[in-house]
Amino acid sequence: MPRYTRPANSEYAEDPIKALGNIMQASIIGYLRKNPGRTRAEIADDLEIPKMTVANGLEKLLDAGLIIADPPRDVAVRGQRVRYIVDDKRVTEMVMRLEQVLGEF
Repeated sequence: MPRYTRPANSEYAEDPIKALGNIMQASIIGYLRKNPGRTRAEIADDLEIPKMTVANGLEKLLDAGLIIADPPRDVAVRGQRVRYIVDDKRVTEMVMRLEQVLGEF
């Protein structure tokens, strides 16, 4: 028996909800849209959020493909400053998927 009930085709909405349905992650995306190329420390300082909380949010956003790291995490060297930008195309796609599930306004 499933832990919770899922409507038909709910998988289509799960990725956007996981990526955008968290105030921390949504705040980071909003911040980076206005301030592209910021580091984890800059994001944490400007949003007044603990660095580890920002780090966790950034990892989830990277996994969802909503932000891009420069250098990419598979190339970054420990201690190197990594800068982040929003993948606007991917964010728009996720928002559109969520709108389709919710019904357009």
